[in-house]
Amino acid sequence: MSSKVRRGFYFFVLLALLTPAARGRAEKLRISNASISGNTAIITYVTERAGLFKKYGLDTELILITGGPAAVSALINNDVDLDLRAPIAALQAMAHGLKLTFLLSQSNTLDYDVVTRPEIRDVRQLKGKRVGVIRFGGISELMVRYLFQRLGLDPDKDIQIVQTGQARLVAMEKGAFESTVLSSVESYYARRMGFRVLDMPELPFFGSTITGTPGWLKAYLEGARFFLREKARSIEFLSAFLRLKDPEVLEVTYKTHPQHQLGLRPYPDLAAARATIDIMGARDPLVRKLKAEEIFSLQALTELDKSGFINQLQTH
Repeated sequence: MSSKVRRGFYFFVLLALLTPAARGRAEKLRISNASISGNTAIITYVTERAGLFKKYGLDTELILITGGPAAVSALINNDVDLDLRAPIAALQAMAHGLKLTFLLSQSNTLDYDVVTRPEIRDVRQLKGKRVGVIRFGGISELMVRYLFQRLGLDPDKDIQIVQTGQARLVAMEKGAFESTVLSSVESYYARRMGFRVLDMPELPFFGSTITGTPGWLKAYLEGARFFLREKARSIEFLSAFLRLKDPEVLEVTYKTHPQHQLGLRPYPDLAAARATIDIMGARDPLVRKLKAEEIFSLQALTELDKSGFINQLQTH
């Protein structure tokens, strides 16, 4: 990662199928997420640990669901109410006719780095080399294609994309490939292992969208304020959620979280959303037909903003 802090990739999708809470009892809210190793559920988890969902009458349950298609299926079948993860399955579902909508953005810039073996010092040296991804069709391949395209290399002609599974750093150390793309925290580990992290420009890319009831949104925004203001307690919660004890890694995880960039007005950057649609559309023409301005429903966020709720959070 470059010396400046670049916040925010992870295009997590948070989708909802919600009904109003019955008066006098907490509304059950089932929230699925993709993993415990990334940014996808951090603000939601901090909000829960800080007791802010309960403040708004919500009884939350975090559920791990690996795989975007399985998460979309869980939403459709009403097995979960909200989902947080990368955008691939959700946007593909929308492109094929499912009526999903996004309520806000959790990040508008890319937070992935190109990581290489130590002997490679420049992205141009990767021409003709192998680049590892977790699996074909997944978020890591999407990031490889987007990053290398923006750096002037044709991902179909200039590099060889290989599927490696989760243990990419171990595989690269053994010489299975010469480069991969990693999130900020993962690239921090890579640098400590002796790999090279290439300097990258800040690139627009849309991350994390949310759909929910106004009560949920209020709790979430209060959770965002808690995360930004209560660093020590937030890092304590991060340690529990991510199962990390290393203080340096926890510090990097906190500092590079996209909430620092977005603040308490998490409106989407439509240019970043278009960048996401464009790179996915290269492999799925139906996704390319989606319009960035039509995949959002910002009414709840806008109404809260106009009501003065966000101003109150900022001043108290």
